[in-house]
Amino acid sequence: MTRLYVLKEHREHHDAGDPMLHTGMLKGFMNGSLGSRTAALLKPYSDDPGNSGLPQYDQAKLNKMAEERVAAGFQLGFHAIGDRGVEMALTAFAEALAHDKAGSLRRERGRLRVEHAQVTTPQQIARLAELGVIASMQPNHLLTDMNWAADRIGLDRAATSYAWKSFLDAGVHVAFGTDYPVEPLTPFRGLYAAVTRQNEAGTKVYFPEEKLTIDEAIRAYTEEAAYAEFAEKTKGKLLPGYAADFVVLDRDITRVPPEAILRTKVLRTVVGGRTVWEEHQK
Repeated sequence: MTRLYVLKEHREHHDAGDPMLHTGMLKGFMNGSLGSRTAALLKPYSDDPGNSGLPQYDQAKLNKMAEERVAAGFQLGFHAIGDRGVEMALTAFAEALAHDKAGSLRRERGRLRVEHAQVTTPQQIARLAELGVIASMQPNHLLTDMNWAADRIGLDRAATSYAWKSFLDAGVHVAFGTDYPVEPLTPFRGLYAAVTRQNEAGTKVYFPEEKLTIDEAIRAYTEEAAYAEFAEKTKGKLLPGYAADFVVLDRDITRVPPEAILRTKVLRTVVGGRTVWEEHQK
């Protein structure tokens, strides 16, 4: 555990307004992963009945750490894949908000985040909305995990896992990313997963009622990702006054069949209005 004064020193090393490099969210790890059966679950693993995962914190200690760090002005994001990990994160966030006497973290102003939020209960989804907590998720994880997730957690819990649409329907801010280098860097694999919830061969589907429209998925990767880092007034949209960060693609991904999204190629990359890569440079 890094001491608070060290975190403050690190934060001061870089200008918070530097668009290319600045200290952002503090990340805490509530648990491990489903693949290794270390994600903390409220009930044991279906395929390992003696194991409920490995929570990394005592709840009281976690609450205290969260309260101290949000009082010091840090944004928090807790890596929580299992539903027990999510529960611990939400409890700590609720305590931090309750003790936020200055009101600086009330709801959306704090932009507190649960990273991954893969296995959740309906009650937890509602609580994220109530607390204004962001669900920071990575759809491409589903393409890897769908081969064994239902075996790990059983069909009942699987039905509310990777529940992107349920989060949106509840009014939760959902921000998408790739989780590189755990998963491939390309966002197109995640977009495909978000709109199909099928494996890349198209032969297996995972609870399709949770799939998104292509517009919802793109918004989660752009506008909502910017919101999650307090940058929604400068990033995430193509508008005057916003950073000219964009890519030019070889196809309109909003109009092609979902399987064609996987074959998308980037022709040009622009950062801050400057072309940093073009296809002919290869």
